[in-house]
Amino acid sequence: MRILQLCHKIPFPPSDGGAIAMHQLTRGLLDKRENVKVMALAPVKQAQDPDQIPEDYKVETSFEAFPVDTRVKPWPAFLNLFTRDSYNISRFYCPEAAARLAGLLGEEKFDIIQLEGLFLTPYIPVIRKHTGTPMIYRSHNIEHFIWERMAKSEKNPLKKTYLKFLARRLKTFELKTVHQVDGLVAISPVDRYFFINNGFSHPAITIPVTIDTDRYKPGKETAEPKTVFHLGSMDWRPNQEGIRWFLDEVWPLVIEKDPTLCFHLAGKNIPESFARYISGHVKIDGMVPDAVRYMTSKELMVVPLRSGGGMRVKIIEGMAAGKAIVSTSIGAEGIDCTHGENIFLADTPGEMADAILYCLSYKEVMQKMGIQAREFVKIHHATKPAIDKLIRFYHSFADES
Repeated sequence: MRILQLCHKIPFPPSDGGAIAMHQLTRGLLDKRENVKVMALAPVKQAQDPDQIPEDYKVETSFEAFPVDTRVKPWPAFLNLFTRDSYNISRFYCPEAAARLAGLLGEEKFDIIQLEGLFLTPYIPVIRKHTGTPMIYRSHNIEHFIWERMAKSEKNPLKKTYLKFLARRLKTFELKTVHQVDGLVAISPVDRYFFINNGFSHPAITIPVTIDTDRYKPGKETAEPKTVFHLGSMDWRPNQEGIRWFLDEVWPLVIEKDPTLCFHLAGKNIPESFARYISGHVKIDGMVPDAVRYMTSKELMVVPLRSGGGMRVKIIEGMAAGKAIVSTSIGAEGIDCTHGENIFLADTPGEMADAILYCLSYKEVMQKMGIQAREFVKIHHATKPAIDKLIRFYHSFADES
């Protein structure tokens, strides 16, 4: 099959959750001898540089990328209040990308066009105008869930009101737009059930994010003792919100019981405001060159998300690396994991502090949980069966056309 994969950011290298989700799908399809073309937006704040992408990847995927300035600008954001558009989404529209897409669809025939997330939906009218190719929407998140949850936890009344407004507008857009596609690929059952329960009547399946477990195979290195860590993209607001909550509400409870522990924060684009947390108990490591090696070097992983949606790929990565993980229920949402078996779930500061202290006090518990977590990923997030299922789904559309 000839598949056009439209990405909201450059999926290579696969260094964050969204990039991993997109790249693993691309790689899986290529390994099945499917013909995939990748066309991506390149947000100016994105760390990936199109010129740094390996030539073999560019050739395999006929790769193209288009710079787009998605930074929030006060005046356009203000004017957007008086329109019906969602500013969260409209920022991703690039006239140059739209023109190239129109030309491409006139030049080549595709069997499937896949939109990687809601930020590609502004291009639906261009696609419909130039081709009748079946269009698949891959839901990475229920986007308005993120903003609803951020509004719920926001203490500033003005910010809370604005976040609620953004969430309502985004929800209206999301529910309206999803009905314009021909099929849905959700990365979690939560996403799939949400859209179906809200009237989505086209074919829909769940294909979880997959992981190359060989890449995450734990080495023989010994983790630095007494260390807790979080690794994630810190330009994503839910991560910022969750880590602030963790450092303000949870970590002081932990240190009060065991002042020998140290928390490490790693990830790209960590805001300067987090420097105020640096102490003998908190280290800011910034962007790390090798995520797997970094995870291996620390004892316990925490994912203290209080908003978000879809599936947290960093949890899947941590599990694949054999790490014991303490997460909130929201952080682990969309992952069919089991509390006390392959992950610890804790939603209050006291519960999370107790779980962290318990894990670090009983090394055998962490070791057993890490082993069970890795086995869980091998079974539920293996690439081959997921890609086989996706290809069958694609063929159901191609056979009808």
